[in-house]
Amino acid sequence: MSDSLDGDIAKNEVMNLQIEWSSPENNSSEQKRSPLWLREVTSKDAENGMDVQGITWDTLNVSRQRYRELRLIDYKNYENVQKSHDEIKKEIKPVRTNAQFYNFKYTTLSHRCSIVHFQLRNLLWSTGRNDIFYTYSPRIGHWNSIMKKSDVALDLSLNNRNAEALFEISTFACKDNYLLVGGLYGEFACRRIDADPIQFGTITTDANGITNHMDIIESRTGAAVAVISSNDKKSRIMDLATLRFIDTYDFQWPVNCTSVSPNKDLLCVVGDDTESIVVSADSGKPIATLKGHIDFSFACCWSPDGKIIATGNQGAVRSLHFSEDGRYLAMAEPADFVHIFDAHTFERSQVIDLFGEIAGVTFTPDAEGLYIANADENYGDFENSLYNLNDLKINIENQHRNENEMTLLWD
Repeated sequence: MSDSLDGDIAKNEVMNLQIEWSSPENNSSEQKRSPLWLREVTSKDAENGMDVQGITWDTLNVSRQRYRELRLIDYKNYENVQKSHDEIKKEIKPVRTNAQFYNFKYTTLSHRCSIVHFQLRNLLWSTGRNDIFYTYSPRIGHWNSIMKKSDVALDLSLNNRNAEALFEISTFACKDNYLLVGGLYGEFACRRIDADPIQFGTITTDANGITNHMDIIESRTGAAVAVISSNDKKSRIMDLATLRFIDTYDFQWPVNCTSVSPNKDLLCVVGDDTESIVVSADSGKPIATLKGHIDFSFACCWSPDGKIIATGNQGAVRSLHFSEDGRYLAMAEPADFVHIFDAHTFERSQVIDLFGEIAGVTFTPDAEGLYIANADENYGDFENSLYNLNDLKINIENQHRNENEMTLLWD
């Protein structure tokens, strides 16, 4: 009886907060979050007590701790498969969340990041220590962390494409001097970072041809190729020099993410199914089936040494990335939490606690930095939080929203 009463009180409290935050005299996201002049939060600001997102809690009728408690109650992760979590809870290995591998450095509050499809969060890439690419509406922005400025890397608005339909960016990849963008309707755009021409093309004409995921890798021959996962139940390999498809793999369900093993002979594929599969890159024939998830998956990746595959169930995991040195695995939830795991033992993790929908997470190539893109309308415009590598060990309260379901496969 008391649990039910507490739940009712919490729900009413959340409703009251939402009403107050949307009132006419306080309807600006800047007012909710930070003073109008605030464009950046630095590590020194955070040390002096400022919220890392610039949220001015002292002007609200709730503390950060209480709002976190309420949001954990109120926020519901999307599920395609409605299934009890009781059995999977028995299999989840506890992880100590007392690590701090990265220290907060800064947040920039003056740029906006956007999400087109609520399930697709592969919208942030780091090509160097100081070069970050992110989505906002029909454009790809480029953030330079030295100059602390952003410019347009790719503009796909109608006046730049001579097209009638909007290019709605569902995912993109930026690596090896290529910027490749995929759309909701099976289209793509590509340009070299050091050249101006933009080339357009079609991945699929299928009516359900959403481009779900893209990656750029070096093929066995040394050529730059794109690995494209689509809702038409196919994974494709595109030669970026010619923009021609050189391989197509067919599956029984929409493909949400495809990851190629470091030696290029295997593909891990996840999609609208509770099982993930590993197939031969040469023939597309199944080699192994990975079981354990209770819902569809939208993320998978190989460790740099090829010994581990990580796959993520969408209920708690939307993005997975190993650092290039193989020391860490970053796992982003749909909102609020990014978890960084010690990829050698998976016994410890660092929990980064934010507020808002997470559009993407990326390590810098040298693994010294970690960027997070926050696309939430209430908690920031483009929020790009940089965390610096740090080997100090301190205690962090475990504030998991739910069981972070992730499957790991060791060779």
